[in-house]
Parts: sequence; C-alpha cells; structure tokens
Amino acid sequence: MMRPKRPTSHWSTRCSTPENTFMFLHHDDTPLRILLLGVLTCGALACGEDQSADQPDAGHLSDTPAPDPYDTLPEQPWLLTEHGHYSVGYAFESLIYTPRGPQEAPREITISIWHPTFDTEGRAARYLNVLNAPDVLQDASVAIRDSDPAPLMIFSHGNGSFSIQSYFFAEYLASHGFVVIAPDHKGNTFSDTGGAVRLESTVYRPQDMSAVLDWVEQLPADHPLHGKTSRDKIAISGHSLGGFTTLATTGASIDLAAVTAGCTAGTISQRICEIFEADNAAIFGEGFLDARFQASLPMTPAGSEVFLPGIANITIPTLVWTAGQDLTLPNPDEGDPLWEGMAGQDHVRIDIANAGHFTFSNLCELLAPAVPEFQNDGCGEDNMAYEEAFEIINAYSLAFLRKHLDGASEYDAMLAGDSPMSDALLFERKPD
Repeated sequence: MMRPKRPTSHWSTRCSTPENTFMFLHHDDTPLRILLLGVLTCGALACGEDQSADQPDAGHLSDTPAPDPYDTLPEQPWLLTEHGHYSVGYAFESLIYTPRGPQEAPREITISIWHPTFDTEGRAARYLNVLNAPDVLQDASVAIRDSDPAPLMIFSHGNGSFSIQSYFFAEYLASHGFVVIAPDHKGNTFSDTGGAVRLESTVYRPQDMSAVLDWVEQLPADHPLHGKTSRDKIAISGHSLGGFTTLATTGASIDLAAVTAGCTAGTISQRICEIFEADNAAIFGEGFLDARFQASLPMTPAGSEVFLPGIANITIPTLVWTAGQDLTLPNPDEGDPLWEGMAGQDHVRIDIANAGHFTFSNLCELLAPAVPEFQNDGCGEDNMAYEEAFEIINAYSLAFLRKHLDGASEYDAMLAGDSPMSDALLFERKPD
C-alpha cells in the first residue's frame, strides 16, 4: 500500500502564490488558454472582489442552551431532486506520495475537498482562487458526528482539466452529507496540457485515487476531517479520462499481449499505445485495483481499446453514465462496448439520449458560448439544458449510492427506470 507523506496542512486558509493562483493559465499560445484567462479573470465573475464577510454582531448572552444542530435536520430520506439540508464547505490541500513508476519519485498533488457544514455565514469560496462559489464557504466548520462518519466520494477529472470541473456534483453530494475529494492529476491538468490530449500521466491517475484514501486514513488527530469519514462507505467517480481512471481503480484489467498485438497491427490508436511504453506496461499489468471502494460511477468513460475483456473483472456495483450525442467518446466506440463487456447484476447504465460529452461537467455553464468544441458536444441547443442534466445526474447518482452504500432498497424502482425524470433517459441493467 502506498503511504503518502503529509506536508504542512493549509486547511481552508491556504493562500496561493500568483503561480498557483493562475496555475492553469500559464500557457498563452492557444485560443482556449486566452479564453480561459479572459473568462476566469473577468469582472463578470467578480474575481477581484473582496470575499471576506463582515463579522456579525456578538449579540446578547442567553441562559437558554442552543439546540443541537443535528437535531434540527429533517429525517432521511431527503428529496433527491434538491440540494440537501447541509451547507457546503470547501478546502484545498496537497499531499505527497511515492507511486509505482519509471522513477518512483515522490509525487505531490493538490486536492479539492467539499464537506457538509452548519455554517451559514463566512468567506465565500473561490475555486482556483478566481471563480467565485457564492453558495460554498471556505474556512467552514465540519458538520460530521464522530459517531456517524460521512460517506466518502473520490472524483477524477477529465483529460487536461482540473479538480473542480464538476463542482455541481461535489457540492450536491456535500449538501447531502458526503465528503468529496478530487485530486488534480499532475501531468494531466490544464496547466500541464493546455487542454491537449496528453496521456503520459495515465499510469499515475489510479494511484492518485488510492493515495487520497491513504491520506484520509492517516490524517492527524488535529485535522478537521480526522475520523470523520466512513471506511465502509467509499465511492469513486470520474468523467471521461476520469472514467478510465475509475474503471482501472475498481478492477478493470488489461490484456497486455492483446494490447501489444493491437498496437503492432494498428488497431489500437497510437495515443493509447504510448501509455504502455517504457516501464508503464508492467505497472498496468499489475493493475490498480483498490478494494476499499464499494461503489463506482464512471461518467462517459474511455478505455474500450484496452479494458476488453478485462472490464468484466469489476465486481463492485457500478453505475455507468453515457451520452447519446457524445462526440468525444461516442457510444458505439466507448460506452456500448464497455457496457456490453461488464458482468454483474448490480451494474446499471443510464444513457442521456440528448446529452453530450461535456454535459457531465460545469464547462457548459462556464465556457460553452465561446468554445465551439463544447457547444457542439453537450452544450448546444439540441442538447439537454445543463440545469436539467445536473439535477438528473445528481439524483440518480445519489439514489445509486444510497442503495449500495446504505442498503436503501426504496430506490430500486427509480434505478430500474420507473417514472423516469426525463423521456431522454435510457436504462439498462445486467440480468440477474
């Protein structure tokens, strides 16, 4: 098991240098980088405003004890189509671990953390230090009882993206009591690739996910999350290349002989073949299975060229999200063969017929009007509106998690497709 080193903690109060603040804006030689620089530093996002809130008045002392905030929460289950009854806190830290790899050198990654809180006032969070999150609080207290640790979700971003790319999903789960942690996959973030497809770090991505779990398990007693997350309710999710990461971490194996033959014959794309060069092949052959994960939600995942037939080795319950209008990873090439290769009665597939690849991220909300690639692949007029898509993705994902982490059978009919939230939803499950 990898054991990450823990550098000095900067929980909720870490200040970034200018280099860190604009870590994904250093490269200015592509239109997308220039666009991101303009959008994420513009006045429309108020990124120059002071986020500190005025301190409330002290008020008057009272002999009446304050009610336990946990006692004020409504009884479960809560409506899946709405945010939960917790406020949402946000923090970011970094961790260091030594992965398997050609050099086996220490690897430092940044992680974003969302958690439930009872705080309703305070400093608004700012993602990447430039994007305001007005409904999320930084420097917030953690609302998790020691006697009832929170379920944990680890999320993997897509190629050339960043940890906060699907904050709609992270914020929603935190409002329902989850702790959500998303690593920036070093070597495959926007600051590393400028949005280009570069897969050199693929061998490290699954190891990043396991390193996050190691980090959580080893938190010191003075850390706000020490002992606050359950070891029996741990889930994993990821979008696009993060879906590849999710499948690899939950047991999808690779037939190296078949991959070598396919690369030689040209039936596997050169981009994929490059990740098996040098010493990486042996590491992929060993696999990345982390048995601590108990449920999985890959979103428009990649990997059909290498995970067949080994995807049948995934045994934990898996909800596969696909998009009928995905142009980046079309269903006939990726979603369909990956689903057909899976085996196990607890697996479910939900396809959103009028969704595209970027429907599963906040990029439609942030950048679609100015980026044709997004507009044409999930963010256009022919696609489901992102607000509706977010509600659907959140609701069915939480239903799946409640069923398989909590044993809540009341969601069986919903996950089977009864009374669907949209006519655009197509449901499949493996036979019993």
